[in-house]
Amino acid sequence: MRNFNDITNFTNTNIAITAETHDNTDSFDTNFTNSFDTSLINTGMTRDKTDFFDTPAANTAATPYPHNRKGIFRKFLVSMLAITLGALFLGLGISAGYFTMRHFIAHLPAAPQVPQEEPAFNSVALEPIIIAIDPQTPDFTQVIAQVKDAVVSINVTAARRGGMAPDEHHGAGSGFFFAEDDEYVFVATNHHVIANTTSIMVSIDDNNNVPAHVIGAEPDYDLAVLAVLKTDLEEKGVPYVIAALGCSDAMRMGDSVVTIGNAMGAGQTVTKGIISAVNMQITVHDQNTGSSLTLNVLQTDAAVNHGNSGGPLVNQHGEVIGIVTAKLFGHGIEGMGYVLPTNNIRDLLIELKELGSERHPWIGIHSNEINEDIRDMFGLPSTGLLIELVVEGSPADIAELMARDLLVSFDGLEIGSRLDLANAMTYTRPGDEVVLGVYRNGEYMELTVVLGSVMR
Repeated sequence: MRNFNDITNFTNTNIAITAETHDNTDSFDTNFTNSFDTSLINTGMTRDKTDFFDTPAANTAATPYPHNRKGIFRKFLVSMLAITLGALFLGLGISAGYFTMRHFIAHLPAAPQVPQEEPAFNSVALEPIIIAIDPQTPDFTQVIAQVKDAVVSINVTAARRGGMAPDEHHGAGSGFFFAEDDEYVFVATNHHVIANTTSIMVSIDDNNNVPAHVIGAEPDYDLAVLAVLKTDLEEKGVPYVIAALGCSDAMRMGDSVVTIGNAMGAGQTVTKGIISAVNMQITVHDQNTGSSLTLNVLQTDAAVNHGNSGGPLVNQHGEVIGIVTAKLFGHGIEGMGYVLPTNNIRDLLIELKELGSERHPWIGIHSNEINEDIRDMFGLPSTGLLIELVVEGSPADIAELMARDLLVSFDGLEIGSRLDLANAMTYTRPGDEVVLGVYRNGEYMELTVVLGSVMR
């Protein structure tokens, strides 16, 4: 803004110079007029300056006015000289103005620097937040490649119940290698897969079948362990691996899983899903044995079909975190499969492998469950198992348990049902000492029992 004002002032100065030049031109016109008047007087004319400009009377015979060619030419020369001098002075004024402007601009003081105002806000530098992401959709191709040679298809021949004469039927299931010794490789599967069977064949590659036999089963947990001779596998040239058992307690709703098994008896297939629920309890009916049992399970929406029973549920690390045991069927029901968590059955699988079905911890009692309604109705002190019968000579008899005792704890674990007692005994072996908490005639007492063994 400051530079613009300075130039404007200079322009006004230039205009003033032009006006002075015009005044000079007027002075030349005045001189020319005076000279012209003088020439008229010198010619002897009697009129004065005023008469010369008056109009002569109409009735007067005027003397013809003499033409003065010399005066006209002189006037023309003076006019041209005045124009030339005016143009010259105008050019000199413009040139002088231009050089004055150049000099003036060159010596203008530098414009002051206007300080920049600081922003009205404060900026804060933050370190980026790095979030470690545990992918829920891993590439299961590598996981399946790691586990598939541990999964077996099981094909059985079983005796059919009912009818005039017994006959046989064929069934299919799944299992997986979970342990081995020098002679055998051991397969984990469901009890209902091998119940009442007359022959069992297993296959890893869906082409070569080798025989297997049951070495231990636990119907209350729907578990069974099979043994396969290593020499049979070597003879067929079938490679195998031992599956790793993972921690089922670490599984969360939404964790990705896959099932691998002999779906519909058609050979090894894979289905993918998530953990839909944890810590569930279901009651299932075994058509082969005609019995019902209650199980603690995980739920998954990975497709489970006939033939998947006994197969592994595998996490994203290739670890077995459950054994497929049941599926809910019905109109409009989809994606409701159930598996036995490995943390609930790990010790039992090892026991079945080592001891078979010959030895199981045993107390020697028959009991009924007491729920809250029955407790309130009969004024009992607690829920638990009401002992109806004590087997003579049993560990319970030796420990002096009595009929009508109310069993409420097993080695510090609360007992409210038969399933609670079975779960508590899973972590014991024949010969272990345990403390039973009971109410007798309304009074609480603790009795020590040395567990016996029983054949199944």
